[in-house]
Formats: sequence, C-alpha cells, structure tokens
Amino acid sequence: MSVSGWALLRQQIATGDYELALQAIPHLTESKATKLADCAAATRHAVYARRPELVLALLEGSRRFLDTVPLQALPELLETLTDLLAVCIREKQLDPAWKITDLGLGLIGSANSAPTVATAPLVVKFAGLAGRYALRRNDGGRFAEIAAKTADWATRDNSGQSGTALLEAIDSWLHRIVRYDRVEAVPAVFEALSALYTAADKNAFLTLFLQQWRAVAAIACLNPESPAASILVEQLLTFAVRGNEPELWPPVTDKIGEVAALAVTRHGVVAGFPVFRPLLDVGRIQLNDELKFGTGPDTDNPRQRIIRLVCLAALKIADVAAHGDMTAAAGDKIEEMYRTWMSDPRFEPHARSIQRFCQLLLIFWSNNRKRAARKWAPREKALSEPLLLSEEDRQKLSFLL
Repeated sequence: MSVSGWALLRQQIATGDYELALQAIPHLTESKATKLADCAAATRHAVYARRPELVLALLEGSRRFLDTVPLQALPELLETLTDLLAVCIREKQLDPAWKITDLGLGLIGSANSAPTVATAPLVVKFAGLAGRYALRRNDGGRFAEIAAKTADWATRDNSGQSGTALLEAIDSWLHRIVRYDRVEAVPAVFEALSALYTAADKNAFLTLFLQQWRAVAAIACLNPESPAASILVEQLLTFAVRGNEPELWPPVTDKIGEVAALAVTRHGVVAGFPVFRPLLDVGRIQLNDELKFGTGPDTDNPRQRIIRLVCLAALKIADVAAHGDMTAAAGDKIEEMYRTWMSDPRFEPHARSIQRFCQLLLIFWSNNRKRAARKWAPREKALSEPLLLSEEDRQKLSFLL
C-alpha cells in the first residue's frame, strides 16, 4: 500500500493534482512502512514542479527520520539532505532550501551525530553548500548559525581531524565572501576557526588554514576598492590574540607580510595601506603597552616578540615598496605609511602613538639597513622632531634597537 501510495503521489504531482497530493502527504509520511528514499524521491518531484508547499510538507513529514536516527543511518541521511539542498538551490526554491538547512543542522547537532570517518566528509559537504548559499543570499544570520553549529560538531572529535576536514568548507566560504563582498560574514568564520583551533591538531590545522587564508587574502587585495583584505587581516590578528600562544605570531605575521607586499607591489603604499594597517596597529598598541609596563629585555615576553615581528614585517613591506620605486628608499616608504595613516580621521586620537611607532620603524630600519640609511635624508619632520622615544624608552626597547 505504501509503495503504491508514493507512486500515486508522484503521479498527482506530475499531473497537477496538488491539493490531493497535499492531503495525502501526512498519511504517507506517518506510515511505518515509509522509507527515507520514498520521501526524498517525492520531494524532488515537488521541487521540479515548483510547488514549495508540497516540498515543505514532505520535509516536515521526513522529520521523524531525523529525531531518533541511529548512528549507522547518518551517512544516508546526510547524503540525502545534501542532494535535496543542491536541487532546491538549483531550482531557486528558497524556503525549502532553508528548511533542509534547518533539518541538516538539527541532525548535525543531535547527540548521535558524533564525528566519524564516515560522516565527516558528508557534514563538510553539506555545511559548505549551505554556507555558500547563505552567503549568496546575503543572509548573515543563517550563515553565522551554519558556521557555529558545524564548528561545534567538529569540536566533539577528540582527534581534531574533523576540525581540519572542515577547513575545506571554510575555504569555500572565504572565497564566496570575497567574490560577493560579504565582508560582514568574516567574523563568523573566525569565531568558528577559534573554536576549531582549540580542539584541532594545532600545527596541521594552522599550516593548512594559513595557506588557504593567504590565497583568499591575495585575491582580495587585488581590488583596492574592497575592504575584504583589510578585514581578513584584522580578523586573523584577532584570531592570533585570542589564541594566546606565542607560536601563532610568526606564521601569522609572515602571511600578512606576504599579502601586504603583493598589495603595495600592485597598488603602491597609499592604496595598499588598508591591507596592512591592522598589523601596524597591533605594533603601535603593543609599543604603547611596552613603554608603559615594560622593564627591559625579556626573552619570555610575548609583547616584545610581537613588536619585533611587526617591525620586521613592516620593514619588509617598506623594502618591497621601495624596490618598485627606483627613486625611493625604504625610509621614504615608512614616511609615506605615516602620512597615509595620519590622513585617516579615524586615527586622529592616536596621532601621538602613530608618530612614535613610525619613529621606531625608522630607527629600526636605520639600524638594520645602515648603508641605505646613511644616504637617506628624512623629509617628514614629524618623524624626526620632536623625538617621542626618550632615552628611558630606548632602554626598554633595547631588545629591538
């Protein structure tokens, strides 16, 4: 009876008897003989017929398969939901697509859906598709929910392998964010990343993620009109701060430096400055704190390590910028960074600390590029007088100067 009932339902959808089909759905979905494949096949028919009311009724009827799902049935359920979601997206059925997303997230969040070798790739595929669709529809709330719930699922894997596997979905999200300029979604991605990092194999996770981040940020920085690259840098730095691990900072500053070098090579210091300004801001803030609270060189002091790393990255950026300008030295480019920074009214309250940090960069450059510095004449008076680094300050910064 059940099989013929489902065949009759598909025939009703095909012939346009939508009211009869809608009346039949509750009886069919409540039948104990009904299988998930029956619901899925009918749902596809309803999607292709562009009858969202039938699709939603069938999906609601399918909920019972998800409520008490055994572990061995998870792969089939995830595969079915992903397939139905792809069909709904292709046929531009918005409400059914969101319904499937909700059902999938509920399944992922259930107590029985602990990450396994069999389920991990299927969850990654479902989350990647659902997240990309939310971004395309510019639905930041749904995207944040997808990112948070899939990250929570991955953190239940004590081996950390599911978190690393989920980077495939995150990479696709970041590319979609840059493509559609959905920069407001970037913080949700990094919230998920912070959760994943705590439970992952940290070295493998960080290596793979930074490779992905560099590729996306490099694409973003090619468009100087978009804030995407700057926000990606800012969020990566926030990720490093939250991680509170000294090992994070060298690779993070290195990748940011590579992207910044690409930006200044392509667009020059002024247009490329927003890309690496967040990095300089970290150096400026850390310098303020070091001068206020520091007591001198300390090899275990993370603040001093960060200042050194930021100064090294800034010097490399200045060197790259000068290399592209045959008439300029890196000192000129540091002055150009200072002028660009100060031209932004948002940073007017920080004028003194910006001036002091850029003075530090010039001193650091002259100490490390002595031959070039001897031939160089400063043009920006604010960076030479008054000197905001006292003798006492220099003593505190002797780990750098």
